[in-house]
Amino acid sequence: MTTLRSAPLATEVTTEHALLNLLQLEAKARSTQSLDELQFICLNETRLLLTYEQSLLWDAQSGKLVGASGLVDIDANAPFCTWANGVLKGISQTDKAQRIHSIDPTQLAFDDAARFADYFSARLIWLPIQNANGDLIASLLLSKEQELNLREKKLLSFLLSAYGHAWQSFIRQRRHFFKNKSWRWWAVGGSLLAGLLCIPIQQSVIAPAEIVPQQPNILRAPIKGIVRELTVRPNDTVVAGQVVARLDAKELQQQLETARQTYAISRAELRMAQQQSFIDEQRKAALAVLEGKQAQAQLDMTYLQQQLTRTEIVAPYDGVVIFDNQGDWLGKPLALGDPIMTIADPNKTELQIRLPLQDAIELEIGSSLKLFLNSDPANPVAAELVKIAYKASPTEDGQYALQLKGRFTDSGHSLRLGKKGVAKLYGEYTTLFYYLFRKPLSELRIWLAW
Repeated sequence: MTTLRSAPLATEVTTEHALLNLLQLEAKARSTQSLDELQFICLNETRLLLTYEQSLLWDAQSGKLVGASGLVDIDANAPFCTWANGVLKGISQTDKAQRIHSIDPTQLAFDDAARFADYFSARLIWLPIQNANGDLIASLLLSKEQELNLREKKLLSFLLSAYGHAWQSFIRQRRHFFKNKSWRWWAVGGSLLAGLLCIPIQQSVIAPAEIVPQQPNILRAPIKGIVRELTVRPNDTVVAGQVVARLDAKELQQQLETARQTYAISRAELRMAQQQSFIDEQRKAALAVLEGKQAQAQLDMTYLQQQLTRTEIVAPYDGVVIFDNQGDWLGKPLALGDPIMTIADPNKTELQIRLPLQDAIELEIGSSLKLFLNSDPANPVAAELVKIAYKASPTEDGQYALQLKGRFTDSGHSLRLGKKGVAKLYGEYTTLFYYLFRKPLSELRIWLAW
């Protein structure tokens, strides 16, 4: 720590103003509303009575420095404060602690004397602040080049008496608070609050949820093509074998017509070769090639006929069709296996829950939950947890969430597919304190993880 210095006033305090300044300081000290305000006056306003370079204030009860002039706050763990607290505590136990005197560095230990010269460029004057009984309350220390004269000591003794009287009043207020029964109400209130925070409560978390089919059957494109028509609308009821979509068949029809012509040509060539083989032995050797060519043409024609029938997509099961807007599908190219729509049984539904990772709690299969539908939030639907994903998956908003499945246990509600809401999941029992401060504690854990 560097040497504590402060620019002195340009002129010494004159005798004519000394008594007036003393009265002003006494009035300020006795009118303070807090101990911090009084300590500020001790450190900084004492300059009205005499000049000094730096001031320190040491509390005898705590044995620590509580302030320094020109500083808003001091670090109690700083090397200077640790050293000063030890030195001043030793001085407070000597006979000189009850009177104004200059601290003699030569009477300190060798190490303390060396550090004294590093920290202070002038003499350090001990000004005791005492109560009415003469007990030491605190000590004001002034760094000053000149020794105090008799007039300054007399003025300071009156001022220190005012400081001690004001300081003692705050100590009495503190003692009165503990003697008064009002503090007991605070203690009782704190005990009740601590007891409430220890009350066991079941953990719960809220997550977005949606009613989905229990066993969905995804209808996929059987061939590559372009959607020409959808014969059903979203949420329509269909039966097995009903046409739900048609693909554009023009290209397949052209390929089928070409295959038929190829088959007819290969058949004519084979018949002609069979007739000529009776008179020409060389044509008989080409019959096998022509027969294979005809068989290949017939296979191509049969394959294209089968592909053409697949341009009409039918429902394999009875149920309700689920897909996006009908107009978005018209003219859309599809590859083999692309999903088109879902056919589900409306009477077999389950609950799909997306639990954000930051809200995840300990959950078990079979634990209870409630669904609050957006369309009917006043009537929750009871369910139970049946599946928990082992890892999180990305959501539409770029976050990660655990996918959970729930089975409804309350059959008294209309659970239409596609309804959305929020699910309240219940976990293990914990204290009310952890229930309320779980998220702040998790954030604090991140900041405290070094």
